[in-house]
Amino acid sequence: MGRIEPTPSGAKLIVDSPRPVDSAALTLAQRYDLSINSEDPQYRFASDMKDVTATVVRTLRPGLRVFIPRGGKLEVEFALNSAAAPQNVRQLLEDVVATANRRFPFAYRLIGDGDSLTFVPTATRNAEGRIMPAPALLDLKVSIQAGTRPVYESAKLMADALSTQTGFHVSCCQAAIAGIPWGMEAVPFEAHDEPARSVLTRLIHATRGRYFYLQRCDPIVPGRDTWCFINLSPLARDRSPF
Repeated sequence: MGRIEPTPSGAKLIVDSPRPVDSAALTLAQRYDLSINSEDPQYRFASDMKDVTATVVRTLRPGLRVFIPRGGKLEVEFALNSAAAPQNVRQLLEDVVATANRRFPFAYRLIGDGDSLTFVPTATRNAEGRIMPAPALLDLKVSIQAGTRPVYESAKLMADALSTQTGFHVSCCQAAIAGIPWGMEAVPFEAHDEPARSVLTRLIHATRGRYFYLQRCDPIVPGRDTWCFINLSPLARDRSPF
């Protein structure tokens, strides 16, 4: 997670982490109670990864190397309104995208559905280090058979469909409010060849409360399983500020 520092003309977002865009979303969402989501790019090039085995107290088995994204530092200044919140949220996030696209070997775009805004990756570096288009995990289309079931079960069906398509281990969605797991409501739900992002958004809307999500995947290392997690975090306000 990053931090917000005051400046003479407003404020500055500062993050320095393995996932700078992810950290920007987390910092802004929690600081200003905004529904800002982030999705991981694919980490395929060795120079975009960092071996942190020496800093891990215990690994799953001897000889297992632990890799995380290399990441780096990202800074964006923005104006504040009279309530000490970002004056223009969308412009702030567009500036985060522009800065990240200049600073890092990935590409992002910003999309919004009226209730939330999402950082979506569009390109990465392949194993040889060349820039290549790379659809986001949640761009993939899934189908879910019609039925009335707890929301979390529909979310698992979505994740299972993504696992089948990619070969990754995809999990969704870890969250709880006051100790109550997310998605316990039983609702009618179905999806027909629909982008997983749209499915996830509809599932979130089917539950009480507001959330933002962070979708993260392990670096892709030959011969190793890749795990992806879609984590939800609750927000306080019932109404979207966008």
